[in-house]
Amino acid sequence: MRQNMWCSAKVWVHQVDAQMSIELAVLMPVVLVMSLLVFNLARYLGLGMKFSAECSHAIVNLGTTQTSTIQQLGNPTAVKQAIEKNMQLNDLGEIEVQVHERNHFIAETTTFSFLPKVHEYICTLRIKPWPSHFVIAGVSFSPPPFMVYEYRLFVDPYRSGVVV
Repeated sequence: MRQNMWCSAKVWVHQVDAQMSIELAVLMPVVLVMSLLVFNLARYLGLGMKFSAECSHAIVNLGTTQTSTIQQLGNPTAVKQAIEKNMQLNDLGEIEVQVHERNHFIAETTTFSFLPKVHEYICTLRIKPWPSHFVIAGVSFSPPPFMVYEYRLFVDPYRSGVVV
């Protein structure tokens, strides 16, 4: 009787161990995909913070200085080059800089206004997530092709270094 109890307890312990290994095998792909999501989110937030700082410095330093009288809308190429130089993205993403003239306060019927016009710099960072596609044990990880971070800054085109 005593030996029979020992044998049944030993079988019960092995069944519990087998159940735990099956639960681990089922749960592990989900944990891996979640860890990839957290990794990409952390990288996105880190690059976004660095990108915001670099954009504001580059726009204030280079975007508001007029290099020639022909150039009316700032200097987006110099701003882009400065951001790319400081970010050192390599293959992690792409940077795009656009400049638009904004007259938010001027009505369409007025011919002259004392209200200032401003330049709006739109800096866009497109980050490529890693990996681009991943499948493990039926759990799929396919993020969008790019995660987009956008930074906007309004500057006065006539006074260097003045942010509106």
